[in-house]
Amino acid sequence: MAVEPATPKDRRAGGSLDNAFKGAMYGCVAVGAISGAMGAWPLFFAYLPLTVHLALSAALGTALTGAIERAVHRPLAPPKVIAIAAALTFAIFALLPAYLYFHRATWPAALLFG
Repeated sequence: MAVEPATPKDRRAGGSLDNAFKGAMYGCVAVGAISGAMGAWPLFFAYLPLTVHLALSAALGTALTGAIERAVHRPLAPPKVIAIAAALTFAIFALLPAYLYFHRATWPAALLFG
């Protein structure tokens, strides 16, 4: 006797959130790739708040992607959701180093940028 799944296949419950998490993961990989190319990847181990900020950027990028999708009142295509979440994660993460670069009087900026 075959057992039917609890939810129908045509219903996309959680599919958008799953794609947003994939996009946030791609954004984190992009941050890692760029910091690796710049030679700044040891900062993620030496300055732990930077790693925490990356994780929080991924969570906020995922949440904002869901808010954007609800604001347009129609489901977005999965590649668009992934691209939006990746771009938001990258942009949110880039805000902290940019702030520290332009405001060097704070102690983390002096630590990172000398």
